[in-house]
Amino acid sequence: MVGKATKSQSKPSAPFWLVLDVHGVLIPSSEQWIIKSVAKQLGKPWWLLYLRWVLNVSGSQRGTISAKAFYEKVLGQPLTDKQFHQWIFSRYLTRATVPTSVVHELSRLKKLGWKLALLSDMNTAQAEHHRKQPFMKLFDEVLLSCETGLMKPFPSAFEELERRTKARKDHLVFADDLWFNIGIASLLGWRAVTIQGEKSLLRFLRDLH
Repeated sequence: MVGKATKSQSKPSAPFWLVLDVHGVLIPSSEQWIIKSVAKQLGKPWWLLYLRWVLNVSGSQRGTISAKAFYEKVLGQPLTDKQFHQWIFSRYLTRATVPTSVVHELSRLKKLGWKLALLSDMNTAQAEHHRKQPFMKLFDEVLLSCETGLMKPFPSAFEELERRTKARKDHLVFADDLWFNIGIASLLGWRAVTIQGEKSLLRFLRDLH
C-alpha cells in the first residue's frame, strides 16, 4: 500500500512491525530551515550552503564524517564546538521533540502487541541526542544511518531491518515523508504509507489496532 494515511489498518498475526522515520515523521524535517537561518546570520547565500549540503550529506549520514565536520563543509569555514552548538545544533533542538500525543499512541500500540522500529537517516550529533531520549525505549529495533552506514533509499538499509526483525515483508508497515523511500519499501513488499506532519501521523497511528 502506497499513499496518504487515510485508511485504517488492522494488526494481523504477530510478528507485526511499525517502522518509522524520525525526520519528517516523528519530528519536523529542519535541515533547510537551519541552513537558511545560518546563511542569513552569516550573510552567505543560502543556495550555496544548500548545494554544499547536498554534495556532502551522504558522508554525514553514513557516519564517515562528524556532524561538525559536515557543517564546516557546508559553511565553508572551520567551526568551534561552541559555534557548532549555537549556530547549528541549538536550532535543530528547537524542533527535535517528539510530541507527547505521538508517544502516547506508540505506547498504546506497544500494549496491543505491536513491535516498533526506527529506520532513519541522521548525522552523529542527531543520533547521539535521540539515543538519550526516553521515547527511544519504546522501540525494539533502531537503525540510524550514521551507525549502520546504510542510508535510505538504498535497499540495503531496508534489508538490514528485515534481517534484524526476521519479520515477514507484508508484516512491515513503514511510514516516511519521502516518496522515493516509500517506493523502495513498496517494491520490497512492505506496506508503506506517506506521512507528512504531526496531524497526519496521529491519524495514521490512531487507525492502527
